[in-house]
Amino acid sequence: MIAKIYRPFIITGPSAVGKSSLAKAILKKLKNFRPSTTYTTRPKRTKMSEDKIMHYVTRTEFKKLILNGKLLEWAEVYNNYYGTDAATLKRHLKKHHVLINIDVQGANLIRKKLANTVSIFILPDSLTFLARRLEQRGTPRRVKNIRLRTAAKEISQAPYFDYQIKNYNGRFEQTLARLLKIIKKEVK
Repeated sequence: MIAKIYRPFIITGPSAVGKSSLAKAILKKLKNFRPSTTYTTRPKRTKMSEDKIMHYVTRTEFKKLILNGKLLEWAEVYNNYYGTDAATLKRHLKKHHVLINIDVQGANLIRKKLANTVSIFILPDSLTFLARRLEQRGTPRRVKNIRLRTAAKEISQAPYFDYQIKNYNGRFEQTLARLLKIIKKEVK
């Protein structure tokens, strides 16, 4: 009998592209998937529910996680630290596929460290679309401009990922359907 191989699936893309909404929808539809666990120093979002398991820690606590080798990867993104819990990911992969919703910098690190990873880059239909979504979140103008400049650089990396999907404004269900098709093809 051949043992089932479970895989990590990365969903990445620029800030506000809709990757968290897509990840949340996938986790509801695909019961053989588990979310990654993330440590972060960013403040908890008040208006949005999280699509992944988040542990909010201080910078000092985060640095201890790094020193103790508890993180598969970590990165500083927009002045906050984010890192993927290595032990939880390893444990989940014994019995489930794992969905990792992560920034582009972290996605690149995970792709280098984990074999069998499926990486999916979510593209916006335009930078105007991203700007609107950032405004809807109440992102300050200075921060919004930084994120849009970063988004342009991140988008240039999309061809290096296994798949690219454009998330057209107002067509969430179509984007989700394309994403599910890719995942089901890769799960086999």
